[in-house]
Amino acid sequence: MKVAFNKFQNNNKLIFGNKQKTILPEISKDTFSILDKYNEDYKNTFVKDIIPDLKEYIKNFHYIKDTDIKGILGHGALSLIFDLGEKEILKCSLENPLEYRKHYPEFDIPFLTPVIKVNKTYIVKQPKAKTDNITIDDCKDVISRIRRSGLELSKDMNEYRTWQVGKYNGKSYLLDTRCAVPRPNAFSRFVYRFCDAHKRVFEVRSMNPEAIAKYKKEMDKLVEKNGPQVLHINETPMKNLSFREGVSKIWSIMKKNMKYGQFPL
Repeated sequence: MKVAFNKFQNNNKLIFGNKQKTILPEISKDTFSILDKYNEDYKNTFVKDIIPDLKEYIKNFHYIKDTDIKGILGHGALSLIFDLGEKEILKCSLENPLEYRKHYPEFDIPFLTPVIKVNKTYIVKQPKAKTDNITIDDCKDVISRIRRSGLELSKDMNEYRTWQVGKYNGKSYLLDTRCAVPRPNAFSRFVYRFCDAHKRVFEVRSMNPEAIAKYKKEMDKLVEKNGPQVLHINETPMKNLSFREGVSKIWSIMKKNMKYGQFPL
């Protein structure tokens, strides 16, 4: 006769025969079954490392349980946003949300946990913001607070990118911290604006099949060497220029304009 032993703590007694049935709790299924499904879904994408890293995060930290994950709300080129129910989300990204600056409560969506890096992935819990019906005015509101804080917009943010903003407790917040970056000093800002205003030569990429195939091969090599971050919009803050660097940058624009028959300035 085979006897089933219950390894879970309960008040049921083990009884032989048919006099009384002992109900044993059902042994739980694979606790990572939903993540295994997503792992299969994303295994051939640039975010394939996020699911294994998230599994390790759940095992080693106690900010969430595997059963808290209800699904995936959305994804970016280098991130996955997991639904934790009515009020919270878990953002998992291959890019560090605090790489260039600290968190600013004045305009950043709150962080409910520290940002933790597990292997390649940065993970942080955030409140679930409302992203429906976000307007240009909502973006302008967030942008004004960014600028009042002494920061500037990265190339991934402007008043028309409404998907970068969400509402929490009735207030508009920036959802992606990397959309606001440190601002360079006054001299550097002058040089960058001057060069943008006087640049008269622009490069265009050929769109014939051969050129596209060549460009794809070049990008594939860059991804293999540096990771998928090279495919994302460059959000690196503009550096502070020395006087010599600033003059050199202006002279370079002038020379390029003259080379192609344009006025220097």
